[in-house]
Amino acid sequence: MLVSFRRHESALRTLFAAVALSVSGGAFSPVLAGDDQFQPQTKIRLTVVQWMPSKGVYERWDALGGEFMISQAKTVSLPIIGTVSVGGLDGAGLAAEIARQLKTKIGLVQTPEATIEILERPPIYVIGDVNKPGEYGFHPGLTVLQSVAMSGGEFRPSNGSTGSFDKTGYVGQLQEIGNAILRSKIKIARLQAEMSDGMEMRLEPDMQDGHGIAAAIFEQEKIIYAARRNDMDRQSKSYAELRDLLTSEIATIEKKISSTDEDIVSVQKELTNVKSMVERGIALPSRQSDLERTLRSYHGNRLDLVTAIMRARQNIAETTRSLDGLYDKQRTEVAVELQLEQASLDQQNLKRDTTQKLLLEALSGDAGSPAEAGGATLAFSVTRQEGQSIREIPALDSTVLQPGDVVRVSRKAPVAPADAMVSPVDAETQSEQASQ
Repeated sequence: MLVSFRRHESALRTLFAAVALSVSGGAFSPVLAGDDQFQPQTKIRLTVVQWMPSKGVYERWDALGGEFMISQAKTVSLPIIGTVSVGGLDGAGLAAEIARQLKTKIGLVQTPEATIEILERPPIYVIGDVNKPGEYGFHPGLTVLQSVAMSGGEFRPSNGSTGSFDKTGYVGQLQEIGNAILRSKIKIARLQAEMSDGMEMRLEPDMQDGHGIAAAIFEQEKIIYAARRNDMDRQSKSYAELRDLLTSEIATIEKKISSTDEDIVSVQKELTNVKSMVERGIALPSRQSDLERTLRSYHGNRLDLVTAIMRARQNIAETTRSLDGLYDKQRTEVAVELQLEQASLDQQNLKRDTTQKLLLEALSGDAGSPAEAGGATLAFSVTRQEGQSIREIPALDSTVLQPGDVVRVSRKAPVAPADAMVSPVDAETQSEQASQ
């Protein structure tokens, strides 16, 4: 029994040693990226098609599809069905949910086919001790080390340099971002005016500046607004005129039908008299035959006129649908454009905040700290938004990033070796020897 216990004890020690060796050797690397595919500010493309058995082809619903942006609340606003939550769904799950809601909302017999394509993910931001801090594109599997490489690697000041960043470049970036934010705000004002059928655009006080840039952008957007409104007016006027013309055509045809009815009554009376005369031998049978042919011709003409009225009414209904669809299509396009522009404005605001933070760090002189001497190592942290809160997470160079992450790179001074540290007793002894 003692031998058996020692064998088990030896096996357990071997197992614990192997586990400890694997952990100390870096076999486990922290991975911060989750499985959520749809982060806020992710741009997607929705395609909806349905099989048409009568035609034997798939028809694509362009009015329901298009490019959309995931909001900060992890929702997407779609035509017809409204807001759809994307939290916890992958591409196939979101497509299936959209198809199901479309079937319920429209009352379809068969569920349409929907596909989701991710066009663009939110970028990442690299700040701190790197050569080119800023915004960089994201791709799945991106690690901290790869993001540092994208930003030019570790910052190494040249001889005689204080290690300060290019402050002038940051100022220029802030000016460019400010102009982009101003342009987005004015464009959003124009789109909101189109959505509300407003008669004119107004330049709000918070959109004005002292350089005349806002006024120039406002005039450009005002021209676009007027052009699009005139185009809508022309198309709607054309449909309305066509509908009025068809209505007038129906009135004219109805008058022709009334005249034809009078002719039919007259011919029928004459035919009745001629039949009586033929029976008495006063009139020839050919006269009766001619009147019967004339009567049939009048009846045929009347049927053609009734068919023309039905065709004109069908064209009126189609014109009305086209007129209604024109406004629906215009509102859908404006709503999608408004959503994309609002998402772009949010992204520009985030970029402005990040650049301001970089400029403050550059002005504080953190980049030229004494820790940049030889032997300093790099430390990484990832700032990530989780719901409504922002969390800073320590990271390694192998940490996998998520869209929208902010990677901070900083220098960490090396720890002094044990033999280089002087204890208080040794310091006192050295002081006494020096005094003697």
